[in-house]
Amino acid sequence: MLKIVPKGSVVLAATSFASYVLGLARDHFFAQTFGASRSLDAYNAAFLFPDLLFNILIASGIAAAFVPILNGLLSSDKKRAEEYVNSIITSATGTMLLAAAAIIIFAGSISAIVAPGFGAEDRQLVVKILRVLAFSPIFFAASNALGAMLITKRRFLFYGLSPVLYNLGIIAGTLLLAPRFGIMGVAIGTLFGAALHLLARIADVWRSGFRFQAFFAFRTPEFRKTIRLMIPKMFGHPIELATFWGFTAIASTLAAGSVAVISFARNFQSVPISLIGITIATTSFPLLAGAANEKTKDKFWKILKRSSLLIFFGSFLAAIAIYIIRAPLIRIFLGGGEFQSGDVDRTAAALGMFCLSIPTEALVHLLARAFYATKNTTIPVAVSILGIIIAIPGGYFLSQSYGLSALPFAFFLGSAAELLILGILLPLRVRKIFA
Repeated sequence: MLKIVPKGSVVLAATSFASYVLGLARDHFFAQTFGASRSLDAYNAAFLFPDLLFNILIASGIAAAFVPILNGLLSSDKKRAEEYVNSIITSATGTMLLAAAAIIIFAGSISAIVAPGFGAEDRQLVVKILRVLAFSPIFFAASNALGAMLITKRRFLFYGLSPVLYNLGIIAGTLLLAPRFGIMGVAIGTLFGAALHLLARIADVWRSGFRFQAFFAFRTPEFRKTIRLMIPKMFGHPIELATFWGFTAIASTLAAGSVAVISFARNFQSVPISLIGITIATTSFPLLAGAANEKTKDKFWKILKRSSLLIFFGSFLAAIAIYIIRAPLIRIFLGGGEFQSGDVDRTAAALGMFCLSIPTEALVHLLARAFYATKNTTIPVAVSILGIIIAIPGGYFLSQSYGLSALPFAFFLGSAAELLILGILLPLRVRKIFA
């Protein structure tokens, strides 16, 4: 009999909660140290591009293809499974080494794209931060491959602890290095946190018996299938980041600190999405993939229905609670120091609008994984592209009249459209593969 909560959800929820508590502490120290300033705007702008490039080149394939493919290999041929994992790690880290070199070389041009509203001095700061953060995706490439392996084996503790250690690294940079090096100290701390993120997962896969060897078997059916599934996901997986890249560009043309404000509000909004939506979707994913592989339609729908109800009611209640307490929440966690009362009011207004998208975005994570479990990445990609087409132009035009709060409202419109279309198309996909 299926349990009400998928195995591992409690562990992953607990580690996610710890990570987000530290994330809020990180934002508190950001606000106290830098306020809603251009230096913090520059850090947030520089952070987006390496993260976006990593998601396009690496995380897209790992998120969609790795778990169902490795799931099948582990049950049939463990030697081929290890060779597959080693090939993914080797190719992923090699790709991001080249990407890091490109970011360092073209940092000047990138700064003009991510923050077109910044002046020359502020863009130069973005360039300096970019050249430090360019190395973090190398660590994340290996870490995400190992993380997908841990998910497949349903080992969630160290998988969930990685983001905790990542935030600790950023906090250490803010407290220990920022007094001397300013915002560059935060960038160095971010790189240190990325290394910790990887080390936690290395420790657990080592305990599971896996040993890494540089290996690149690109002609195997599994590797080729990963690439085939990855190509459409390259356009869809980073859509959320691309959306906030667009929002950052729009916010850079508004008042100083607008980029930081939208980032702070988004971080608060993402707590229930991670604790409820992503946690349940992640732990449900291998179960959905197993049901799809076994061609057990009833089991697939039971898992999906149970997970959908848990996510909907949990995220809906969380959205109401956050909306009610948004102003004191921002004041308690961020207020004071360099973060003035006007900054608190702007962030609370943006967070209030973001609350609309908490249930819709949380459910989109689950429905997308339901498609991935059936080895289909094209439909979620196409739908997510529609979401960004709605969100960015909508945010731009609405911001002319309604200011910064127009951006989270446009984000809600995009996520609601994605949820509606995925909900309509999923039964058609399930009917086809279980025919």
